[in-house]
Amino acid sequence: MAALVGKTRMMQAFFAQWQLQVPRLLLVLVTYLLIARLVLELLFGAQSNLKIVRGLCRLTNPVVRAVGAITPRVVPQPMLTLCAVVWVLAARMALVQLSAALLMRRTMG
Repeated sequence: MAALVGKTRMMQAFFAQWQLQVPRLLLVLVTYLLIARLVLELLFGAQSNLKIVRGLCRLTNPVVRAVGAITPRVVPQPMLTLCAVVWVLAARMALVQLSAALLMRRTMG
């Protein structure tokens, strides 16, 4: 019974802050996909013919291209995936800071 009450409270907290939880979950998904792409690129090369590498590249190309647009041209092309991981992790940290600030504002009144 206590576990059910705990799960109910967690779901209520999730739905109370859905506008912060949904982006958090999307950033987690993108982070894991980018890390998988980085590992597979290091193992098999960026121009690999494996379907999984091509699929991950197709899924994560919008993020890598966006990072490539704001990253200096000095950074070589293979390092853009690593830069994308760093930028996504920075976005996750900013989201955590925002949620903490909103929680403090809510508790202070």
